[in-house]
Formats: sequence, structure tokens, C-alpha cells
Amino acid sequence: MKHRRLAIGYIGRSRGEKVRRQTTAGSSSETTAVVTAPKDGRTRTVREHRVGFKLMLTYRVHVYTCAMAVTAEATKLALALSECVATLQAEANSRVINAEDLSELKSMAASLRTKVDRLSEALSAEVNQEMISQTDLMRHLYFIDYWLDKKSPNRCMQDPVDIASHDLPGVLELFEAWYELQSPTDGMLSTRLEPHIKSGQLNAAIREAWPLFKTRMVEAFGLEAGIDGDRLVGKLFGNRGATTKLLPDQEREGYLNLFKGLYALSRNPFAHNDTPVNPEETGVVLALINAALVRIDNAKLANVSASGALQISK
Repeated sequence: MKHRRLAIGYIGRSRGEKVRRQTTAGSSSETTAVVTAPKDGRTRTVREHRVGFKLMLTYRVHVYTCAMAVTAEATKLALALSECVATLQAEANSRVINAEDLSELKSMAASLRTKVDRLSEALSAEVNQEMISQTDLMRHLYFIDYWLDKKSPNRCMQDPVDIASHDLPGVLELFEAWYELQSPTDGMLSTRLEPHIKSGQLNAAIREAWPLFKTRMVEAFGLEAGIDGDRLVGKLFGNRGATTKLLPDQEREGYLNLFKGLYALSRNPFAHNDTPVNPEETGVVLALINAALVRIDNAKLANVSASGALQISK
């Protein structure tokens, strides 16, 4: 049976005990930690579990996954520092951290910095600058390294706690503000879908979104009330459709093909069948419906403004 080494965090142990971790090839959820006592060489085995994250395709989920990884690493380091300092304080003879414990703490601090670097890489340049100027994340990382280099883990016990409880929420708040500007949300759609999303009723959310889209388009362009499906898509985005004067031809044709596909793959199956929900697919469809509503509303407003400016100039 083949094994590979995998360091996944700090495990509770007595002073001087050595920890060796390994996981069976092909397994990503369970790791065995073999703890060896320094005096008699006796060992004890501890099974550890870790959470595996599925690779998500959406940018927002990726950012939050990176942030969760930072929080998890900061929490592990905070616990390790707390245990280490408590052990040192309990030993009257020696309050100097030994080289092995210090090395493990430094390794965890380096892992935390790596996770922060990955989060930073995922953020836009604008959010990165705000993270540096408006949060204490980088300062806390600096002091963790500084006090560990000084062999004073007690002096940086609070820093990883602050990273998890204050810095990361602040970074995500900055990210959300930027994200909202880059990806505006249709107010009516958001209000209608919010209770379904919060309660995990994704089937209800997708069933709510399609009638809302249809009603909004019918009312916005004065179409017949009973129109839906391919006929609605054609009336909106066809060669002589309602958006002909609002959208460039290539964009309009893109929406034509997109919504024909979305009706076939999303709206029709959910409207006529008890279809199992795929959370990622549902999220993508809702995002595309939202984007279309926002785009069409903005195009109509721009058209009205242009017409008003033209009349004033005359």
C-alpha cells in the first residue's frame, strides 16, 4: 500500500512528541497521524479528516473558497499558538519554545501567507489596494512572522484570530462592493428570488425567474400577454424584434441564440417536469436572466435619454 506525506495542520500532542502524517494514495478525505513519544518510542494513531472543495467555475465562488481557506488556516494557527503557549506556561522549568514546535508554527504561518497570496491573486487590483489600505491583514501577517522569529509565540496569539474574525470579513465586504458595481443586479428579480434562495428552494427560484422575465418583456415592449417560449424570444431578439433598435445586431443575435437554448434546457424542463436541481446550472441561468434584464433596461433608458436629447436639440 503506497502512501504520501501530507501536512494538514496542528494536532494536539505532548511536548517532544513527533507527528508523522500520511494518507493512502487515492484518498483525499482521511489522513492518519502517527504520534511518537520521545522517551519510550510508543506511538498512537489519530485519524484526521479534511474537507475537500470541489473546483467551482464561478469567479465569486472561487474568491469565497480562497477566503474560506484563509480563515481555516488562520484558525488552525490560532489554536496551535494557544496550545503551544498554554504548554509553555504550564511548565515551570522551561518557558522557551523548542525548535521543533517553533518550526511547525512557522510552517503553519507560511501556509497561511500562501493562502492569503492565493486570495490576493483572485481579487482585482482595485480590491487588492483597498485590502492593503483598509484592513490590517498584511500587518497581522507581518507580526506573526516577526514574533515567531523572536521565539515569542505569545506575542502573536491574537493576530490569526483577528485575521479570521475581522480582516477576512472586511476583505469580503470590499469585494462585494466592487462585485456589485461590476455585476449590477435587477432589483425586482433579486427581491422575488431572495426568499427562495435563502431557504434553499432552487427549483422555486428558477420557476419564479422565468415568468418574471416573460412578464417584464411583455410589459416593456407591449407584446401579447400569451406569448412565451421560442415565440417570445423571436419577438424580442429576432431580425425585426423589439430590441432591434436597442441592441447592436451581433449582441441581439447572441441573445436570440442564448435564450432559445435557455428555454430548451432550463425553462421548459422545469415548467413541465419535476426536474432535479443542479445548483451550479441554476446559478448560471439566474445570472444570465439577471444580466439580460439589466442590459435591456439600461438600453431602454439610454434610448429614452438619446431621444430626449435629440428633441431638445431640435
